[in-house]
Amino acid sequence: MATGTSAASSAGTPGVLSVREGLPARPSVHPLRTLSAEECFDRLEPGGIGRVGFASAEGVVMLPVNYAISGKSVIFRTAPDTLLALYADAHLSFEVDYFDDERHEGWSVLVQGHAQQVTSEPEVSYLEETTGLQPWAAGPRDVYVRIAPIRITGRSVAPG
Repeated sequence: MATGTSAASSAGTPGVLSVREGLPARPSVHPLRTLSAEECFDRLEPGGIGRVGFASAEGVVMLPVNYAISGKSVIFRTAPDTLLALYADAHLSFEVDYFDDERHEGWSVLVQGHAQQVTSEPEVSYLEETTGLQPWAAGPRDVYVRIAPIRITGRSVAPG
């Protein structure tokens, strides 16, 4: 496409396909709604995959982790020689989202808080027993990190 030409305006141009050509009609759009803290925790509770964001010497970094919830804290595991371990005692963000592209629905939760390595053996044992958290990445992931939320926010796009 030429600069300044949108997919919609090129739909009638020979040899240029519309972005929507051959696709089903879009579902109706839904309102954007702010989630309460309780609704945010409800979405985080099952655990799964999220992203940890922090400012490093190289700039802002976003790294995927699998996580669990313990109380009102986010727990993940990492290896001792990783950036996540290096920045595990700092302010950071943690984000989880869910999208259904077909239905144009989804939600996003952002936790801002302070990360801290869990070093107490009784506490590590408790987390091992209660969270069932198993890293997907190979190799030892012996460093447990807890994110204590300072602020939790979320948004949802879904039928009214």
